[in-house]
Amino acid sequence: MTYDAIVIGAGAAALFFGALNKDKLNILMLERNDRVGKKLLTTGNGRCNYTNTKLNENPYNDADFTSYIINKYGYNSIEYKFKFMGIYPYIEEDRVYPMSLQASSVLDVLRFENERNNVTIKTDVFVKSFNKDGEIFVIKDQNSNIYKAKSLVVACGGSAMPKFGSDGNLFNQIKKLGMKINETKPALVPYECDYKYLKHLDGLRLKAKLSLIKDNKIITYNIDDVLFTSYGLSGPTVFQLSRYIKGKESDYKFCIDIFYTLSESELYTLLSDRRRDIGYKKLDDFFIGFLHKRLIIPIIDKLNISKDILARDLSDAQLHTLVKILKEFELKIIKNKGYGIGQISLGGVSTKEINTKTMESKKLKGLYFIGEVIDIDGPCGGYNLSFAWMSAMAAYDDIVLRWKA
Repeated sequence: MTYDAIVIGAGAAALFFGALNKDKLNILMLERNDRVGKKLLTTGNGRCNYTNTKLNENPYNDADFTSYIINKYGYNSIEYKFKFMGIYPYIEEDRVYPMSLQASSVLDVLRFENERNNVTIKTDVFVKSFNKDGEIFVIKDQNSNIYKAKSLVVACGGSAMPKFGSDGNLFNQIKKLGMKINETKPALVPYECDYKYLKHLDGLRLKAKLSLIKDNKIITYNIDDVLFTSYGLSGPTVFQLSRYIKGKESDYKFCIDIFYTLSESELYTLLSDRRRDIGYKKLDDFFIGFLHKRLIIPIIDKLNISKDILARDLSDAQLHTLVKILKEFELKIIKNKGYGIGQISLGGVSTKEINTKTMESKKLKGLYFIGEVIDIDGPCGGYNLSFAWMSAMAAYDDIVLRWKA
């Protein structure tokens, strides 16, 4: 039997592709796990931030590539498609979740639509190879079963979260078809840092401005929650900045502005007034009510003075140094926590190899790529799932046009 399309993978992009099949193409989906959509259940802390009301091309790593499909299949299309399936939006600022606030709701409706559209899904199928024989794609699995299709849609994900099946195992096979693969690395991921007080600070969460520093220059910054861990830093700010760390990770530093709402002069005035008003207190008591208690000892240590001195004995120069520490609390980066924890991976099939309008390979007719397998990444906030949906729409529409012709 020759299918109209075979989809490798049954994650977010693949399931959305199947959910679009109102034209009743004969579609086969091959999933290596025992069930579909495992990774989707983890998104948005289990709530599934499935798109963003401010969706645009600029936050993506390749704005030129995403521009067309955002204009054609952007927020309005995504919202409409999901409403049609029964997922109504709950919006927090610009982040869009299902009203149930459950990722399982999104997975359930996608599974339902695939079943309703007569998409055949086979689980526990590990694709070992695929190639094109004339006009037909031939796929072989771990048991040497052969599957054939007129179109092949690769939706196997990148390298992040290998426990859910996306471990980059098919990149070598994709290379054999002449496609360029850009090197992958984890992103939206926590980082190990070199700082002696990490265990002391473990679990502390604070809203701050976090900057990424290399060669004493600010690469980028983000304002949101910063989470200290026993090994380094995590939280939304770290995830956002992780996309900008290229090459040798130990060349970078994180710089935390604990008092980002105040200028240096405003913070100095505040500390100077505090020294005047309660300068009779020892330094560790002086900071109570001003800093989180767990920050007090690390801050005093960076000042390199005794915690037992009285605050009134702080010189103006030491007060200026304190301001600098509070505005530029630095931690040296060691390395990221790996693919097992990273929410996405950077890299993948080069966008130069793919038609921006259809997601079809420029080198091999009938071969499509959708979702994270492509070298496209966006920030937290629904951007990466939005790309999964949009790339699926682009590929599906092109295959249908060809099928109808």
